[in-house]
Amino acid sequence: MRRAPRIHLASLGCAKNLVDSERLLARLALAGGLVGAPADEADVIIVNTCGFIDAARRESLDVIRELSAFKQADPTRRILVVGCLVERDRLALRAELPFVDGLFGLGEEEAIVAACGLAPAEDDGARLLLTPPHTAYLRISEGCDNRCTYCTIPLIRGPFRSRAPETILREAQELTASGARELVLIGQDTTAYGSDFETPYPIDRLLREIAAVDSVRWLRLLYTHPAHFPDGLVDAFAEIPALCPYVDLPLQHLNDEILRRMGRRTTRAAAIELIERLRAGSPGIAVRTTFIVGFPGETEAQFDELLSLVADLRFDHLGAFPFSPEPETPAAGFPEQIPENERCRRVDALMRVQQAIALDANRRRIGDCIAAVIDAPTDDPELWIGRTEIQAPDVDGVTYIRGSGLRAGAFVDVQIVDVNGYDLVARAEQPASG
Repeated sequence: MRRAPRIHLASLGCAKNLVDSERLLARLALAGGLVGAPADEADVIIVNTCGFIDAARRESLDVIRELSAFKQADPTRRILVVGCLVERDRLALRAELPFVDGLFGLGEEEAIVAACGLAPAEDDGARLLLTPPHTAYLRISEGCDNRCTYCTIPLIRGPFRSRAPETILREAQELTASGARELVLIGQDTTAYGSDFETPYPIDRLLREIAAVDSVRWLRLLYTHPAHFPDGLVDAFAEIPALCPYVDLPLQHLNDEILRRMGRRTTRAAAIELIERLRAGSPGIAVRTTFIVGFPGETEAQFDELLSLVADLRFDHLGAFPFSPEPETPAAGFPEQIPENERCRRVDALMRVQQAIALDANRRRIGDCIAAVIDAPTDDPELWIGRTEIQAPDVDGVTYIRGSGLRAGAFVDVQIVDVNGYDLVARAEQPASG
C-alpha cells in the first residue's frame, strides 16, 4: 500500500493568508495527506507566500531557499510555492527558483492537492486552525475596490467581494462548536462589507448576528477603512457587549495632500473627527492604526505634521512602514521618490514618538481591572501569556498574567500591576472561566 505523503506547510504574511493555509491543510487532510509534519520529515514542503510589498517578497524568497536545503538533502522531496507571490510574479519565480516543483496561485487548491500525490476531495469549507483553539480568524470578504495608489492587493486578490452572511454565520457556528471563543473578523476592507449586495447588508448588522452565536465571548474587527466607516459601526462598539473595545483603523497618513495622492478618499479632519466619535461613544476604546512614511513627495514639513498629530492623538497601538514602490502601482511612478535610507529614518523617528506614548499609556493602566484571555503557558507554572480586550493577536503586545488554576483558552478578569515596554503585567482577579 502506498504511504500517505507527509506534508509541511509554512504560512507567511497576514491573517488572510493564514486562513487560506488553514483551508488548504483541511483539504489535504481530507484527501488523505498527513499534515503537520516537520520540514525535515516531510515528503512535500509547501510555502504559502506573501507578495504585498518588497520586504514580504524577500521574506518569502528567504524561507523558500532555507527550506530548499531539505530538498538538497533528499531530492525526492517536493517543494511547492503557493499564494500571493505566485499570483503576482509566477513567470519571474520560475526563473528565480528552478528547484521548486510547482507554483500555484490563489484558488488553485485542487491542483496543489494533486501535486501532493493525492486525489482532490470536495471542498466543504473546513479549516485546520493554526491559531490557538480558542481564537479563530473569520474572513468576511475578499479583494478590494479602493485602488490606493501604493497598493497591490487589487492586483493580487481582485475586486471586492462580500461573503454571504449565511455562510459567515455558519462558519462562526462551526468555529465556536470546535472551541473558538474569540472570533477575529478580517477582510481587505471590512467596513465595505455588504456594499456589493443588491440590498446592502451593513457590517454592524453582521456583527450583531455573529455576536448572537452561542459561545462567542469576544468579537474583534480588523482592517476597517476610515473613508467609509458607517455610523452604525460607531454605535455597535457601544452597544454590542461581545465586540471588543478595539478598533483597527489604518490611516496611512494625516496630511491632506499625501492622503489625496495615496487615493485614500479621506482627510485629516475626517479621520480626527471619526476617532473623536469613537472615543466619545465608547470611552476607553483602543485605537490601532498604521502609517506609511516616505511616500513620494512627502516633505519634512508634512512628516513633522504627522509626528505632531500622532503625539496629539495618542494611538494605543501603531505600526509604521516605509513606502515600498511596488511595480504596476501608480505611486511607483510618482516623481520625487524618497531614498530608502531616508524612508527608514522616518519610520524610526515615528516609532520613537509612539514608543513613548505606548509606554506612558501602559503605565496609566496600572491598577485597571480588565477582561483577558489566556493564550499560552510560560516556564513558570503560575505565569501565563494572555491578551486583554485591547490587544489583538499577533500584532499587539501581550499581557503576562500571574495566577493559579489558569489554563489556555480561559477568560479571566485581571488587574494590571506593571508594564514591560509594549507589554502589560497583570494578576488574575477571579477563577478562570471557559
